[in-house]
Amino acid sequence: MFKNGDIIAIEKLLNIKGHNGYSPCRSCEIKGVRKISTQGTNYYTPLKTPRRENQTRQSYHPLNLPLRTHEGFVSVLEELDATVTKRQRERIAKEHGVKGEPSLRRVNSIDYANCAPWEWMHLFLENIIPQLVDLWTGRYKMLDVGSEDYELAPHIWEEIGAETAAAVNKIPAAFVRVLGNIAVDKSSFTAEAWSFWFIHIAPIVLRNRFPRLKYYTHMCKLISLMKTSIKLEITTQEINSLEQGFAEWVREFER
Repeated sequence: MFKNGDIIAIEKLLNIKGHNGYSPCRSCEIKGVRKISTQGTNYYTPLKTPRRENQTRQSYHPLNLPLRTHEGFVSVLEELDATVTKRQRERIAKEHGVKGEPSLRRVNSIDYANCAPWEWMHLFLENIIPQLVDLWTGRYKMLDVGSEDYELAPHIWEEIGAETAAAVNKIPAAFVRVLGNIAVDKSSFTAEAWSFWFIHIAPIVLRNRFPRLKYYTHMCKLISLMKTSIKLEITTQEINSLEQGFAEWVREFER
């Protein structure tokens, strides 16, 4: 399961609250916020705390997150073991995102904070890229664009879909399988399809399509970071550049 990067399976194995919790991350102890004005129950983890919601939760810097440690996990487990009431246990579990003993607690060589690194395919191809497309087409959880202007007009997205379907007709199958019209039905897009489309096709079909250049530039930054991160050989300097680059990309995304 660690090799395949199944997020839900790893959450079950570590016995943590997971991606919908107040403290959702298995790598750090960032806290979530919810939309108080509409009594929202879902927690989200922006770096910058929304002001208009009168939130008390602190803002975070992506290069200075409160990282989890194995000792921290063990300390929470000891707190849970020492509780007397169910309410106490629920409060501790919510605050720290740890529900109880991991499945492999008796295996002393496992570091709970570092045993399950984040996996490239699920992180980018099954989460970030499809969500970006939903944002660009006005289909992401009923959110509007706010003060920005990044949505693609329906007729432009239809053109992009047709160009996507036509783009791979003469590319050998060893490189990519047939891609459908992404504007009509993207349910057939596997992780492999998302990878090829985003890295190789999107820079062409989305050029000059956004209302403002900065959205296209922001997309290309992510493509460059992704391509560097899957190189067969990578230098220490490139690792440092990736760390800085991803942090800057996320902060720019929130802005």
